[in-house]
Amino acid sequence: MAIDFSGVVLDMDGLLLDTERLQLEIAPGVLRGLGHQLELSFFNRLVGVPQAEYVRLIGLELGTDIEAAALDAAWTAAFQARLEEGIPLMPGVHDFLDALDRRKLPRAIATNGVTARAEWKLQQTGLLGRIDAVVGIDRVARGKPAPDVYIEAARCLGCRPWECVALDDSDLGVRAALAAGVMMVIQVPDMVPSRDLLAHHQAQSLDVARVILGL
Repeated sequence: MAIDFSGVVLDMDGLLLDTERLQLEIAPGVLRGLGHQLELSFFNRLVGVPQAEYVRLIGLELGTDIEAAALDAAWTAAFQARLEEGIPLMPGVHDFLDALDRRKLPRAIATNGVTARAEWKLQQTGLLGRIDAVVGIDRVARGKPAPDVYIEAARCLGCRPWECVALDDSDLGVRAALAAGVMMVIQVPDMVPSRDLLAHHQAQSLDVARVILGL
């Protein structure tokens, strides 16, 4: 039986866009550019780790301090260059959005990224025209795990949070959606399995999430 909901609020990176994998792929080259050497396998341990912590962990692994600003600038530049070559989608994105179209369900992005940056990524992938609203961290007082981006995204759709379902890949995002009071949270983990298991449902892919929602 189809679930009765009025809107869908979606995370973006790691749920719709396969960008987290790209971040890892460029990491060894970024370190080499700063005169250091670490294998890709090390960076797999940093997925989902906040910036200040991953800088610390890299320094520990190298046995020397790393300047956070220099690392961030080099990583940002390399990542932007990689994105401009093309941004891959996660499996099932178009099928999921097609299903929302059939039900005439509005959908919004709720991201801890900056709104304009999120819109640029969506434009690059041809998805921007399929999204009704984009809410980034600059549009609210607090980012995830606070509920602000999910609450504002629902408002932009003309819905109350409890009339919406939410999909996110990270535990951080799941906590934000739950705090917003949405009807249902489906977690679709990307590179890191959930540690919290707080979402109403765990799904291996957007295709599975679509089945859960009865779309």
